[in-house]
Amino acid sequence: MNEREKQILKILRRNPLIQQHEIAQILDISRSRVAAHIMDLMRKGAIKGKGYILTEQDYCVALGAINMDIRGVADIRFPEPSSHPGAIQCAAGGVARNIAHNLALLGREVHLISAVGSDFYGETLLEQTRQAGVNVQSTIRLHGQSTATYLSIANPQDDTVLAINDTHILQGLTPQLLNQSRELLAHAGVVLADCNLTTESLEWVFTLAGDVPVFVDTVSEFKAERVKPWLSRIHTLKPTLKELQILAECDDRQAALTALHEKGVQRIVVCLEDDSVLCSEQGAEPFLLTPPAHPVVDRFGADDAFMAGLIYGFLDGSDFADSARFAVACAALSRASESINNPTLSVDNTLSLLDSQP
Repeated sequence: MNEREKQILKILRRNPLIQQHEIAQILDISRSRVAAHIMDLMRKGAIKGKGYILTEQDYCVALGAINMDIRGVADIRFPEPSSHPGAIQCAAGGVARNIAHNLALLGREVHLISAVGSDFYGETLLEQTRQAGVNVQSTIRLHGQSTATYLSIANPQDDTVLAINDTHILQGLTPQLLNQSRELLAHAGVVLADCNLTTESLEWVFTLAGDVPVFVDTVSEFKAERVKPWLSRIHTLKPTLKELQILAECDDRQAALTALHEKGVQRIVVCLEDDSVLCSEQGAEPFLLTPPAHPVVDRFGADDAFMAGLIYGFLDGSDFADSARFAVACAALSRASESINNPTLSVDNTLSLLDSQP
C-alpha cells in the first residue's frame, strides 16, 4: 500500500460517508485520481464494495497491569507518621489497562490480557474497562487472589510523595494461562506489553509475537530490567530518562539512545519531566517534541495517553514523526482532565488541538 492510499484510508476511517471530490480537495489531487486509488484499495481488499466499508482494522493486544488506583492529595512533603486532611479518589488504572482505554477512546479495537481477583475491585475494573470499549474477554479471574492496587500520595503541587504498587497477582498470569490467547496475539497488528509482567510472561510475549511489532512500557526503574534480554525484539520502547540509562548502562543520553538502537530497539520515546518527549529512530537523528499549549489540570496518566497515541499512529500507517506529534497532543488532552483517562479524548479533538497550534 502506497502513501497516498494510506492517506485516503485515514480519511475514510474518520468519515466513511465522505464524497470523492471532498477527498480530492483535502489531498489537493483530482477526483479521478481519488477514484483510481479507491479502486486499487478495493482490489487489495482494504475497502469492501460501495459505501467505503473498510475491512477489519488491525487490532492491538495490551498485556500487563489492570489495577485500582487509589490516589490521595495532602499538604505534605515527605511521609510522616500522622494523619493529614486531604482528598482521596479511586479510579480504574494500570499501565496496560490505561493505554487500552485510551486506544478505545481513539476508536481502535483493543484487547486486554491481564488478571483480576475474585473481589469487588476486580468486578468493578472489568465493568468499567468494558464500558470504555476495551475487549476484556482475555482478562483472567484468579480466585482467592486480590486485584492489583496502586496507592499514591501527592502534594498540592502534584509531586508524588509516596507510592505503593501491589501487582503480585500478575505472578499468577503464567505462560500456561496465557497460552489460551496465543492466536489472538499472533494475529494482532501490534502488541503492547508493560513490565509489570513477570520475566516468564514477557518471554512468552516476545516468543509468541513473532513478526508482530511489540511496544514496551518499562513502568519503573526496578521493572525495566526485565526486558533487557529482549531489546532486539522491541519495536518501540518508552522509558523514562533514568530507565533509558539503566537499560543502556550509560549515563550520556545520546550514547544511551545509540546503544539501545545498536541492540535492536527500532524506536525510543522518552517522556521528560517538562512534558517534552525525546524521540529517536534507528538510522535517524533524534528530535525533541514540546507539548502544545493547553491547560494542565493533572499530569497523572498522560504518559499512557501518549503511548496510546503512538500505537494509534502506527496502526494508522503514519510515520514516526507524525505518530509522535499525535501522541504528544493525546498526552496534552490527558493533562487537561481530572480523570486518568480523559473521556473527551478522540481523534478529532487531538487533530483539532494540533491544528490550533501556531
